[in-house]
Amino acid sequence: MPTRPFAWLRHPLQYAYRSFLYRHPVRLADDGLLRRMAARTTVPTDGPLSAEEKGIVAAIRRKTAEHNRNNVTRTAAYLAFFERHREIHWAFLAHLVSRNGGWNMTDLRGGLLPFLLPEQIIAPLFLFLERANALIFHDAYPQLLLYEESKRRETPLFHLLPALAVSSFMKPMWEHFWETGNAALLTVALIINEQQYIQLRVIEHPFFRTRVLSSWPFIVEQWLGFNDVLIPYAKGRRVALAGTTVRDFADVHHRIHIGKTLYSLLLFDARLFRGACRFARCVPHSGSRADFWPQSFAETPDGHRFYSPRLEEAWPDLAHPFHDHRDWFTDEAIMQALETLPLPASGDMTSRYERHLVMMKTAAIAAAKSTSS
Repeated sequence: MPTRPFAWLRHPLQYAYRSFLYRHPVRLADDGLLRRMAARTTVPTDGPLSAEEKGIVAAIRRKTAEHNRNNVTRTAAYLAFFERHREIHWAFLAHLVSRNGGWNMTDLRGGLLPFLLPEQIIAPLFLFLERANALIFHDAYPQLLLYEESKRRETPLFHLLPALAVSSFMKPMWEHFWETGNAALLTVALIINEQQYIQLRVIEHPFFRTRVLSSWPFIVEQWLGFNDVLIPYAKGRRVALAGTTVRDFADVHHRIHIGKTLYSLLLFDARLFRGACRFARCVPHSGSRADFWPQSFAETPDGHRFYSPRLEEAWPDLAHPFHDHRDWFTDEAIMQALETLPLPASGDMTSRYERHLVMMKTAAIAAAKSTSS
């Protein structure tokens, strides 16, 4: 992350929080490697595609569109890819984060948030979450499929990334992974790429900035700690939770650090990784929080637990345009974000999440009473 000496003056609380959370970094790359990687981003692309190459690109686009129907299909596609290519750690991380995206979407039609949010923000907030989820898949899944095709042919095809409108940042990252098998560096590169990709197209979009990110419910929800990113994992016969909390979603550097933190939890805790894999395989993603916390959530209202619908019951599929082919990579300073991984002191979220549920239930009851009075 580029050094910004006076950033703390603008956001002192966020700065203090990040300084605490990311105080134990693990080095991934030295300056020499980063300079070489940066130099490779400027290598000119090859000439026109052959008929065979055009066929590869077209097939990848078709497969991507097929799985990019909604959050459930995207989330399943990430996991299926990871099961085929377990060396691509990012695919499993994306599966887990995409589960969270689906839970956030159905929360908007569930038994808690509708009492806490004004009706007029619910549809824009869903569109915000859905658009980001769809854009990341649209950009990242073709990269995964191109790697899969490269493996099948036993030759790298990463010169086709520009034909898939992938940022110039990613070509040397995939080439380096092909040459070295450095899964951690590739994972961090994909985290950076996808967060920068949606920064241009979602976070900085005037509609979302005005209707969502600047709205008081969104701001309050973040600082009350309700934006938990959870990793459910099998722990004996029960499910426990790891993860972290997003405090400043609009800040791309914060989101990148959140992604790196989640990856660190999985990378350096074999028990957590095995448990998360076991949960993911055993519990298909439906969008309902009953998938992982049935003691508190139910897919249908039962009068005892919080209602948490399946995605298909909460929201329709949306058709998304993907016409923006701008390359976000215009400043080599972002290479510094590849240097390290944060090593959080603890990623346990079980007790914290239960506290957050109690807080939300209390707030929802109070809001319902004030509305009825």
